[in-house]
Amino acid sequence: MRGCDPKQAQSARWIIKDTKRAMEHRDEVEALRAEVSALRAELAEARTARDRERYLAAGYREIFHGVPTAMVLTDGLGRFVDMNEAFVTLLGYTLDDLRGRSTDEISHPDDLPVERPLVAALARGTRSIVEFEKRYRRKDGTWMWARQYTGVVRNEQGEIVASYGALKDAEEELSTTVTSVRAVEARNRALLDAVPDLLFVMSRDARFLDCKPARDVPLLVAPAQFLGRRLVDVFNTDWSQRQADVIRDVAEDGEPRMDGYSVDTPDGPMHFEALYSRSSTGEVVVAIRDITKRVQAEVERDRLAREVSAQVNELRLWKALADRAPDGISIVGLDGKLTYANAAFEDMIGRGPLVGTNVARLLATSEEAQTIDATLRAEGQYRGELVLLRGDRSQLATHGVLFVMTNEDGTPASFGTIMRDRTEERRAEEERLLLREKLIEAQRKLIEELETPILPVAPGVLVMPLVGRVDSARAERLLGSLLAGTTAHGARMVILDITGVPVVDADVAEGLVRAARAVRLLGAETMLTGVGPLVARQLVAHAEEVAVLRPCSTLERAVSIALGMSRRGGGPKAS
Repeated sequence: MRGCDPKQAQSARWIIKDTKRAMEHRDEVEALRAEVSALRAELAEARTARDRERYLAAGYREIFHGVPTAMVLTDGLGRFVDMNEAFVTLLGYTLDDLRGRSTDEISHPDDLPVERPLVAALARGTRSIVEFEKRYRRKDGTWMWARQYTGVVRNEQGEIVASYGALKDAEEELSTTVTSVRAVEARNRALLDAVPDLLFVMSRDARFLDCKPARDVPLLVAPAQFLGRRLVDVFNTDWSQRQADVIRDVAEDGEPRMDGYSVDTPDGPMHFEALYSRSSTGEVVVAIRDITKRVQAEVERDRLAREVSAQVNELRLWKALADRAPDGISIVGLDGKLTYANAAFEDMIGRGPLVGTNVARLLATSEEAQTIDATLRAEGQYRGELVLLRGDRSQLATHGVLFVMTNEDGTPASFGTIMRDRTEERRAEEERLLLREKLIEAQRKLIEELETPILPVAPGVLVMPLVGRVDSARAERLLGSLLAGTTAHGARMVILDITGVPVVDADVAEGLVRAARAVRLLGAETMLTGVGPLVARQLVAHAEEVAVLRPCSTLERAVSIALGMSRRGGGPKAS
């Protein structure tokens, strides 16, 4: 340092050197600390790995001794090192019996040539585990077949340090397998027997190999006649050739086919359905099912469907007819509520819709509802006059027909009603009655005119011919008509002709006398003609009363006398 004291400069250099040395020492300390920390972590990891290996080893040992399978552990030379309780139970040896001994000592000599090549493959590493069967001698001297699974344990250098083996009693396993197979076969047989189909096993050329009969499907030919033979040889028909072609196609492409055919029997045709399937062995299994009942059911179903369709169409027609009928038509449920009402019925009531309305509310009186109910229960139908209550509370006179509608078993299902508005009918009936009365009155007048005819034969001369019985009522009409005619024609002479009167009694005589006296009061005279012997005898008894009647022998003479009197202007003379 220029301009500094040499001692001070030397001191400064020492300070700088000491500072560098202190910094370098601190870096070394930090590096040592990091190395110590890494060593501690590595030591902890090693301890964890050691503990884990110890725990795994303990777990493996528990598994080794706890599994129910016979397990054995040998060293690299094949000598027994350890065995579990299952191995002791299987062969009868304990670890003290076999420790240090080779497995060959308790193996059957004939089985060693089979075992050694497999063990050699394990040693070479070409196999990780081998499986084989061999015989072991039990402690009691008997031999047993065992299925053995063997593997090896190697160290880090790949050297075999131990081998392990798992043994199963092959005879027991075989027995279990046989039992299982037999159980499977029994189940399969039970399933096969439960199948209702007739089964055939066929070769590719349609040759019968096997047959499983069915309860419901008949065999057309006994099995002895077709097993081993071709289908076309048993049935030489076009149908058999077609079936043979189907079998060949199924055997070639493996696609299932289905076919059907029918057979005529004395009881009628039988229908069958055949399913062709290829088995795992390349044979064709033909399953034949009797579908006669199904075909019959389908035919019956189609027939019923046609009937139902026809009935539905018929119901549509009837409904269309009911919808457009001029009369009110309705259907009432058993609960008394309307389930159907046509337009005419709603027009009659004057409101709608009526479906769901209680029909009792449409009747003017409750007595009508009770009467209808009682009649329907007793007779099944009701006919009569009904008064309905319209929507505006006015009443409507109708003629109703109510009847019970039943199900197929005869039980009541609903009630049908047909109502006809009688308003116009009553008006027409009243008009007819009025017209009838007028007609009767006209007929009465005509009859009266015919009963008491007044015939003007000349000026001032009237003739009244009488025919039939004359009773008191007719005598009154006769009197009235006679007086009216006398007055109307200004008659001076009235001729009563009783030629057609069979009987003249006291009432008739009295009526004739009254008529003559009344006519005389009008200024006219009365002459009586047509008196026969019988009538004359009857009139004799009433001579005094009939004295006012001037008799004349015939009607012609009486008319002649009256005409003469009319010309002279005088009264008639007795003849």
